[in-house]
Amino acid sequence: MQPTLGQTALDFETFLDNSAPQQDNQPPQFELEEAVADMADAPNEAQTKTDSKQGKGRPRSEKSRKNILKATNALLLHTSVQELSIEAIAKKAKVGKTTIYRWWPNKAAVVMDALIAQPGLSAPLPTARNHAEAIKLQLEKLIRMLDSNNGDTIAQLFSEAQASNKARNIFTSNFLSPLVDALQYSIEEGIKEKEFRSSLEIKTTIDMLCGPIFFRLMAHPHDLNEDFIQSYPKEALRLISA
Repeated sequence: MQPTLGQTALDFETFLDNSAPQQDNQPPQFELEEAVADMADAPNEAQTKTDSKQGKGRPRSEKSRKNILKATNALLLHTSVQELSIEAIAKKAKVGKTTIYRWWPNKAAVVMDALIAQPGLSAPLPTARNHAEAIKLQLEKLIRMLDSNNGDTIAQLFSEAQASNKARNIFTSNFLSPLVDALQYSIEEGIKEKEFRSSLEIKTTIDMLCGPIFFRLMAHPHDLNEDFIQSYPKEALRLISA
C-alpha cells in the first residue's frame, strides 16, 4: 500500500481550494440543469420542509450530493488527492461547481465526507468484553483502514493537515476526533475498573497508542499488514495495563 493524532498520518499539495468558486469550465448544461432544478424546488420550499419533518422523502438535492460523493470515491481510485480538483468531481458527478460548494467549503471536506460515506468505514465494531478489548478493536480497525485502498488518501490528507489550518480542522473533526473520543472513553473507564495504570495521562496515552501506527504509515506503509495487526495492539496494551 502506498493517516488522529493527536492520532497520525497523510500528503497532498494544494488539496484545498481556499478561494470562492470560480468560473466553471464544464459544459454549460450542468449549470443549466442545476439552475432549472433550483427553480423547480423554489415554489415548493415550504412544503419540502414540512415533508422533511414528516419523513416524506428527501430533498431533490440529496441525489446530487450522493452523486458527488460517489464520483469523488471513483476518482480517488486512480487520482491522488493533489491531482484531484473540484472541476473533475463536478464533471464526473454531472453537476456544477456551485452545487459542490453548497455543501462543502473546499476539496478537503469533500474527500473526507466521501471516505466516511463508504460502508466499511462506518460499520460498528463488535461489542467488547472489557475496555482493553475495546482499545484493541479500535487499533485493529485503524490499521486495517490504513492498509486498505484508502490508506494513500488518508496519508495525503494527513500531510496536508500539517501545512493548512483548514485541512487540519477538517481532518481532525472528521477523522481524528471520533477515534480519540472512543480511545479516551475506554482509557478513562479502564482506569476506573483497574484494567489500566492509574498514573496514565490520557492524551499522552492516546499518542502512544496511535503514534506508531501513523509513523509506520508514513515511513513503512508496506509493513501495515496482518502481522502488525496481530502483534501491535497486544503490545500497546501491555504498556498501559495495570
